[in-house]
Amino acid sequence: MRDLLFNVRTKKPISYRFSAIVLGMCLVFPAVAVSNEAPQTLTLADAVTLTLQQHPELQIFNSQQRVMEGRIQQASVGERPEIGLMIEDALGTGEHSALKSMQSTLSFSWLLQQDLIDSRVNTAKTEATQLEIEKQIKALDLSSQVAKHFIDLLVKQERLKLNLIAEKQAKEVVKTVAKRVQAGKSSAVETQLAKAELIRRGLAVEDIEHELKASQYQLASQWGKPKASYRFNGNLLDMPAVPSVDSQLNLLKKHPRFQQFATAQRIAQSQMELARIEAKPQWQVTAGVRRYEASDDFGLVAGISIPWGSSDRNAGTIAALQAQQDVLANEQNALMQAQDAQLYVLLQEMAHSAHVINTVRSDIVPTLEKALSEASNAFDKGLLSYNQYNDVYRELLSAQYQLLDAFESLHLQHIEIQRLTGTSISQ
Repeated sequence: MRDLLFNVRTKKPISYRFSAIVLGMCLVFPAVAVSNEAPQTLTLADAVTLTLQQHPELQIFNSQQRVMEGRIQQASVGERPEIGLMIEDALGTGEHSALKSMQSTLSFSWLLQQDLIDSRVNTAKTEATQLEIEKQIKALDLSSQVAKHFIDLLVKQERLKLNLIAEKQAKEVVKTVAKRVQAGKSSAVETQLAKAELIRRGLAVEDIEHELKASQYQLASQWGKPKASYRFNGNLLDMPAVPSVDSQLNLLKKHPRFQQFATAQRIAQSQMELARIEAKPQWQVTAGVRRYEASDDFGLVAGISIPWGSSDRNAGTIAALQAQQDVLANEQNALMQAQDAQLYVLLQEMAHSAHVINTVRSDIVPTLEKALSEASNAFDKGLLSYNQYNDVYRELLSAQYQLLDAFESLHLQHIEIQRLTGTSISQ
């Protein structure tokens, strides 16, 4: 394997064989199996795709979409026309007794409301576009979430490898110290210290194994199959480049969250137009036929009704909606300012993580490898105590953990930048 985070190369002491620590990340990582099925290999892109297809929070939007379709359909329904029958001059006295002078009118009335219907439909359709934007935002958040779980799982897999190697090394040290005690080169205290270190390494292995099971369950829960068995294919060594501030700010402005504000403003505008139309008098037209019993004749009747009163009865609603547009504009500016700062900080942190990786991998780890090699030789010759040797070994192990933490930070910062800018989270 060409690409390694670090590779401790030491001269093997005469009294025991030192196991080289090798942490490779260009591997397929088998998750802890929780079922008898053959494990399925998944990449980060696969995990994101499964989440977007099967996460229940996204399924909610499908149901909400049908709700919006129903509202659009209902908005296109206007007031019903009316059919009326009126009888006059019947069952009276004299000339109007019985039905001799009765006049009967059959009428048909309807409202002139097409503008109102069109406005209601337009408002409902605009509100439906808001739902689609909310779905995009939720998809970005879930993609970011599953990507973070994926990175967390790969990092814990590597922690397990480090702990297993450290446990194996601790076992060899216990054997070596025991031989030195028998030869009179070390005290029994060093044997107990080495055994205690071995116990601690064993506990560390057990801890990370439990964490791995929990992480796999948490990741697979994103697509509803937490008990399935998977192999996760990832490469933490594939360092994403730190993007420029200007390019990311341009992407930030196109994020669906800011489209959401624009759509909310359009909804308010549609609602204002609807309020203005509703405030206008709705004319009612009536047409019909009248029958005269006395002469056995028919006549046409027609009429129009215009509501009386001020046309500004929705002025308060319109003023509130205009103010709501101002509120949305201010909220948009505030969010842009906050996310601009957050994005800049993340870019700086990402650059710092890349610097830490390069420094630890190129300078600190090689220096500690050399120190451990010299400490191993000195310990084998009896020139170094167990505590002194173990301190050097712990320093190298700490640097290895620091390098792994830096890779984790780099990837998590990159994922958060992608979430903020609304770009695809698949690598």
